[in-house]
Amino acid sequence: MIHTIRILVENTDSLYEKIVQCQKAAMEFHENLHNIGAREGLKERKLQKSVESFTWNITILKGQADLLKYAKNEALENLKQIHYATLSCGLNKPGTENAEISKPRRSLEVIPEKAGDENGE
Repeated sequence: MIHTIRILVENTDSLYEKIVQCQKAAMEFHENLHNIGAREGLKERKLQKSVESFTWNITILKGQADLLKYAKNEALENLKQIHYATLSCGLNKPGTENAEISKPRRSLEVIPEKAGDENGE
């Protein structure tokens, strides 16, 4: 799981940039799409459907890029949680603990009750 998360985190930024670049190129192409479709012989209805479909695909690209960024943030949060869980369970390698976390923690102890508390004294 950790290996997969690291691969996701390492590759997200470059993949995100490729998606955004593709989206920008599609937006530039979209400006001329109506003229290209008309030149290729598409009639009213088919031309309109083609433009709508192309526009929808650009929207999907934007959504996928946003989901990719969200997945990266979630993966980083998961890595943090795994790190803290291993530290708290003592599963970390010797010499890798943080100074703040390496302090010995007191275990939960039973607090003795005073005999006078029961009588309301």
